[in-house]
Amino acid sequence: ALLDIPCYKILMGCDGKNLQETKDLYNLTDAEQELLESKRRGHALFIIGSKRLHVNFEIPAYKFSYMGKAGGR
Repeated sequence: ALLDIPCYKILMGCDGKNLQETKDLYNLTDAEQELLESKRRGHALFIIGSKRLHVNFEIPAYKFSYMGKAGGR
């Protein structure tokens, strides 16, 4: 699968079947699973080779204007 090829992976919030498949693919711990399940804005699981980090992206307010207000459409 394409998801297990890259050296760097950033996984953000997911749930349900998506979360279960991600857990199985990456052998996530309970804490990592809870992080993804919480779906907190800006929080992600960063996988670098065999290392895993909880990262928090802090995006300045002015950059949100670049994205518009249509919810990604």
